[in-house]
Amino acid sequence: MNRYVIVTYAIVPKNKKQTHIKGWKDQPDATQYNESISFKDKIKTIDLQTAKLILDTHNKTIYKNSLGEDIPYDQALNYLKKHYPKYFATV
Repeated sequence: MNRYVIVTYAIVPKNKKQTHIKGWKDQPDATQYNESISFKDKIKTIDLQTAKLILDTHNKTIYKNSLGEDIPYDQALNYLKKHYPKYFATV
């Protein structure tokens, strides 16, 4: 099992055909978030710069949280287990 779970988010357009129109991002409901998770044994600088959440599974702590609210480790892990069950069968 890898030590760290790294969660990143990317903002993408819901309709890629509209991105050529000036101000398309200002429209309500024009974008969506894509959530991505990865598992690593070591954290790189780019992970620290781009990740919104990093969980340390060995120490059962949150290494980084820039989601805007304090959440406990267990709550974050349970969220990930619920939405990505095949990746967390052994955690």
